[in-house]
Amino acid sequence: MTSIKKTHRGQLVAILVAAVAFSLTACESGNGPVAFEDIDNSPTVTINGVQLLKAPAGLRLASSASAQMDQSGGTINVDGAWLTVPSGALSSNTTITMANGSDLWAYDFGPEGLTFNSSATLTVKITVTELTQLGVDPNALAVAYATNGGSNNWQILGGSYDPIKQEIDLPVDHFSVYALCVE
Repeated sequence: MTSIKKTHRGQLVAILVAAVAFSLTACESGNGPVAFEDIDNSPTVTINGVQLLKAPAGLRLASSASAQMDQSGGTINVDGAWLTVPSGALSSNTTITMANGSDLWAYDFGPEGLTFNSSATLTVKITVTELTQLGVDPNALAVAYATNGGSNNWQILGGSYDPIKQEIDLPVDHFSVYALCVE
């Protein structure tokens, strides 16, 4: 009877070791460990109650741009999004920066803390097909902004999605990180 218990215990240990080894190798890909948040295939990640839209791999390019603008305003664009600064919105010559480099459908503007005399317009192109592939209702699409530099506190601003132009527009009066989200 004792030898049977030892045999079963040994088999159990062998099975557990094999299961752990399998689990560890299953969590790795050619690029290293898989991030746990990517396993759920959700189109959003929720931070402080705001559902931010993830940018599907290969759908967008991580890029940045800068533009010198004066009191007459101007436009800057990165990766399917653009910011239009109207005449009179800036008090002086300013180098505007715009970057997209996160796994979120987000844009970071600089210089940090810049406010406008009159609202600029942020426009983000996203097709109905892309929204459908992500499982997102176009009527629920909105824009949120990071209320702090660490991007861990978000507030939904709103926005208006135009299914004909296939873009969302939103007036902005200051610089922050702005991201597409689901209301």
